[in-house]
Order: sequence, then C-alpha cells, then structure tokens
Amino acid sequence: MRKVLFVVAVGSLALLSSCKKCATCTFDDPIKGELVSEDVCQKGKQFKHVMDVYERNEWVCTEK
Repeated sequence: MRKVLFVVAVGSLALLSSCKKCATCTFDDPIKGELVSEDVCQKGKQFKHVMDVYERNEWVCTEK
C-alpha cells in the first residue's frame, strides 16, 4: 500500500510542477499603436522559451 501511495504522490508532484502557464503580451508599435498577443499558454521550459522570444523582440508580457 505504501508503494502505491508513493507512486501517486510522485505523480501528483510531477503534474503540479509542469502545470500550464499563460501570459498576455503587448507591444507598442509606433505606426499601428499597441498590439496585443493572444494568450500564450505553455508548460515548463517551453513557456520560458516563448517568453524569452517575446522579450527579446521588446514585447512586455504579463502572466495570468
């Protein structure tokens, strides 16, 4: 029984640590005005990578 509970606990931690994060990003374009992205939703490292790409291109992102 302990092994089953241990496996369930480890599985729960794995799911919680890789939960989906969402953010909305904006960019102030001098010609078109403020541009707003659709919600950016990813998990784990993919979310960080996408946020890095937006920020390198001078977008401002706010996590939800």
